[in-house]
Amino acid sequence: MLLSRGEHDMADNIIHFVLARLPGAPKGTRGISLFLVPKFLVDAAGALGARNDVQCISLEHKLGIHASPTCTMVFGDHGGATGFLVGVENKGLACMFTMMNSARLNVGVQGVAIAERAFQQALGYAKERRQGHVPGDMGEAMSPIVQHPGVARMLMTMKAMTAAARAICLMTADSIDRSRREKDSFARERAAERASLLTPVAKAFSTDIGNEVASLGIQVHGGMGYIEETGAAQFLRDARIAAIYEGTNGIQEIDLVQRKLALSGGAAVHREIADMRAAAGVLRNSNAENFGEMELCLAEAVD
Repeated sequence: MLLSRGEHDMADNIIHFVLARLPGAPKGTRGISLFLVPKFLVDAAGALGARNDVQCISLEHKLGIHASPTCTMVFGDHGGATGFLVGVENKGLACMFTMMNSARLNVGVQGVAIAERAFQQALGYAKERRQGHVPGDMGEAMSPIVQHPGVARMLMTMKAMTAAARAICLMTADSIDRSRREKDSFARERAAERASLLTPVAKAFSTDIGNEVASLGIQVHGGMGYIEETGAAQFLRDARIAAIYEGTNGIQEIDLVQRKLALSGGAAVHREIADMRAAAGVLRNSNAENFGEMELCLAEAVD
């Protein structure tokens, strides 16, 4: 089993949440239970006792996130590890999803953060790096590459995609807050359904954006982006895991299509689409030139 920070000496004890199957449990995911497995067993008085049969046997060598060590853990190699059932037997996945839904939004925000940082660094580099002359520039000094249309296009793409990912994460977080804070029970239920619908989208979309924006950041740097000195490559290495852990983005697709679209007989997703159409209508009625063809693009994407 692979666990982030599965072993360390910064605390007197470490606890691991582990999914396992009890003897005679139903087949498939319906027979999985959740257990708490401590590094040291604790007596009735709360004092640390004997070492549990759980060991770290190696540290994994990873593509990125090197500041977060990932341990290979072995349970029960010397007689059997002691675990304590959390919740009800065979309901382990339901317990885990209590944490997973929150974690999936957090990972989506991680994609946003990496994308934002990659954009900021690429923009700063593009303002300083000079190469060639843009049309109309008659000066002796070469032009900053940020003035070249191709570079400007990449930077605007990075900025737009990051803003879109941030928006959907904020929408999801807002729905989660409303599901807990609305005074009316009906409003809380509606907000909870919207949060459930948006969570897999926020996780998958934002982490994909993190990867894409980090890759574009390397491209803006040109050859220097491939050199470790600039740090641009680290963003891409660190971004890659976000589309994998806390449920791969393929799992998010399955969750969305097989579970979330069917919420309330499809009413939740229909409400979301109606909200998008309403937003397109507001854009259409505003007649603001600064929005350009945004309303047409939004309406086409929705329908």
